[in-house]
Parts: sequence; C-alpha cells; structure tokens
Amino acid sequence: MTLAVAVTGTDTGVGKTVVASTIAATFRARGARVGVFKPVETGVPAGTEPADSRLLKLASGCEDPLDVICPYALPDAVAPIVAASIVGRKVDVSQLDEALARVAADRDVVVIEGAGGWLVPFADQVTFATLCVRWNLDIVVVAANRLGVLNHASLTVRAIEPAGLRVRGVVLTTVYEREPNVAESTNAAQLARMLPGHKIVSFPFLSDPAHIPTLVEVGNNSGLLSLLGDK
Repeated sequence: MTLAVAVTGTDTGVGKTVVASTIAATFRARGARVGVFKPVETGVPAGTEPADSRLLKLASGCEDPLDVICPYALPDAVAPIVAASIVGRKVDVSQLDEALARVAADRDVVVIEGAGGWLVPFADQVTFATLCVRWNLDIVVVAANRLGVLNHASLTVRAIEPAGLRVRGVVLTTVYEREPNVAESTNAAQLARMLPGHKIVSFPFLSDPAHIPTLVEVGNNSGLLSLLGDK
C-alpha cells in the first residue's frame, strides 16, 4: 500500500462521501488498484445496504464485500457510539483493524471515510481521530463552502495537527446550486490566508454524485489529486 488517506469533515453532510468517491474513482481511472473503507455507517435502515459505502465500492471498482468495506452498518443516524448502543452493539477496533487490512491488501491507494467530524466517537475512548492515529493516515478535510466555514475548517485542521498527522489539504464543497454569495466567493482565498502552507481545493456542485464518469472528470479538473501528490 503506497497511499492511505482518511477523508474527514467539519460536520456531517458536507460531502465527504462524494469527495472520497471522487478520489477513489480518479485513481482507479489512472490505473491504480484502489481500496475503500468506511468503518461505520449510520442511518442505514434495516434490510438495506449502506449507501455511502456502496458508492465508495462502485467508485473504486474493488470486489471487496460491503460488509468488509463497512463492518458496522447501523440504523440510527447518530454518532457511531450511540447508534451501536441503541442496537446493543459496540464497535470493536480489532475488527476494524482486520477489515482495513483486507481492503488494503495489494492496493496502491486506500481511501478511508470517517463518520461526521474529526472527534466523533466510535466507541469509549475511540474517536475517528483515534483511528487515524492508530492507522497512521494522511488526512483530507472536507468543508462545506458556506458562512461559518472559516471557523469550522480552521478548528478541524488545528485539532488534527497536534496528533502528528499530515493534513493534505482542505476541500471546499459547493453545496448550493446557485450563484455564490459574498461568503462563498471569498472563503477559499481567506482560508488560504488563515491556513498558510495548506492547499485549498474547490469542489463543484454535482447534481448526480453517483455518476462515476463525472467524478473522474471533477477529480482530474479540480486539482483534488494535487492534495495527494499528483501534479
């Protein structure tokens, strides 16, 4: 495994899955062997497949079973520790270790998507931050380009850095299909001044985030892979 990157967010619903899937799909289109991993997905109704994990699998082209890509699919759309507790379960970190080892085997790139934000709890004394340190992952931060993002993105980056992990950059996702307002037009430049040394990439609004050719096009044209060493 030559590259292992975690995609975290400033909040839930900021576009982590779309960004993670775009990274996976673009690397795959360039000939890389790509694995994907989402340790816990919440908000998965009983008897259904985890939708975010399914998109990651589709984007990567991998053949790993969904229950390996996502070891814990839980019904309630709340923090993983709470969602697991509601159904009488606990997230077992050793099980996550084993599943990650499977998806990483013989892969050039592995993309790991978190749940919610950096400090969302998965189990007692275990947050997404804990897992990223345990697995020594580089980090991509996804933040919705809207009023408040300067604070949210800066807080997240500054929470990650003391853990000794490399922040590859911040992806500002376009969450509204309309002309940008003043905040949305200026956030990227201002964030670059607030986070010197960190790359900031703007990610467009996608009407169909499950259309893999569009993800590849965005991945190639947005500069997203420049965060991961591609020129």
